Amino acid sequence: MDALLFTGQFEVSLDKKSRMVLPSGLRSRIKPESHGKDFYLLIGHNKRPWLYPDLYYEHLQNQEKLDPIPGIEQTDYDLMALAMADRVELDGQGRILIPARTFEWTGIQKEQPLALLGVRDHLEIWDRQDWESYRKTLLDRGVEIMQRARQARQVQ
Repeated sequence: MDALLFTGQFEVSLDKKSRMVLPSGLRSRIKPESHGKDFYLLIGHNKRPWLYPDLYYEHLQNQEKLDPIPGIEQTDYDLMALAMADRVELDGQGRILIPARTFEWTGIQKEQPLALLGVRDHLEIWDRQDWESYRKTLLDRGVEIMQRARQARQVQ
């Protein structure tokens, strides 16, 4: 599987049919033959919609060891990562239809301006004002965040 790296923030909006244009700079990072053409949309642990290229996401999920009798933690993870996931198509004009239940489940208002964030191997959809507020918090905590990330890497 080829490496995948999404970075940056993009101002996006939805059209009347709840379709979002995926910026060309992000589309160019995806290799359809190895990452996929379409996407899986799921709700991340931060209660934001996350988008993964379809073949890449299937590869990630297939790396998991299967247990014929999974524990509650694994079952809960599978419910979040698989049962609540939607496969969404990228149309010929570079748009993705965002299912209505995504807005219900996340509380994002589709009429509001949105931010699409590149977060390593996936994209996240945020309400733009929420992102601006959180971005400022991240910047204020920058030193602490870097130190904790360094410590976490040393533990691994």
